[in-house]
Amino acid sequence: MDKKERLLTAATKIFAREGYKDASVDDIVKSAAVAKGTFYYYFKSKDDLFLALIGTGTEKLSEQMLSESNKYSDPIEKVRAIMISQYDFFAKNEDLCRVLLSEIWRFESKWKQKYQIKRNQYIKAMKLAIEFGQNANIFSKEIDSSVASIAIFGLIATSALDRTVSGEKLTSGVKNTVTKIAIRGLVEPNNN
Repeated sequence: MDKKERLLTAATKIFAREGYKDASVDDIVKSAAVAKGTFYYYFKSKDDLFLALIGTGTEKLSEQMLSESNKYSDPIEKVRAIMISQYDFFAKNEDLCRVLLSEIWRFESKWKQKYQIKRNQYIKAMKLAIEFGQNANIFSKEIDSSVASIAIFGLIATSALDRTVSGEKLTSGVKNTVTKIAIRGLVEPNNN
């Protein structure tokens, strides 16, 4: 793992444990076992590091979701694959899940525009899958695909975070229940 990756990994753990506000650059460099100058070689500030962390995390999630979606031609299977992929991502990246969900909604206005761009990247796969299902007359055309994508992401993220915080594992039962709820909400009434 290179030094930049070590800094991002250390920052994820510290932000998850301490919160963004209480995390310090000194703690991050100590945990990453790099010099403070190395930190500033890669990042201008703690803010810059935090944005890089969000960017890296959401890009990995987006790539994984698009990759899973592309394996299926059936709209329902596309949505299911994206949802399971998102759950699996959060299960493998619990600290990142905590950071994204606990810190993003605390953003000051200076963060919101930058976060909005990243958010749009990770909902893209779901939005495309929903629109594909709408065009195939499987999903209701009355549903706003952007709003539905964000809602489904939030449903998965908060249920994953709840399990993480409570110390419980994300079981296939949890994944199946939430997936059924979301898909049933998308399907045209005559397709139930």
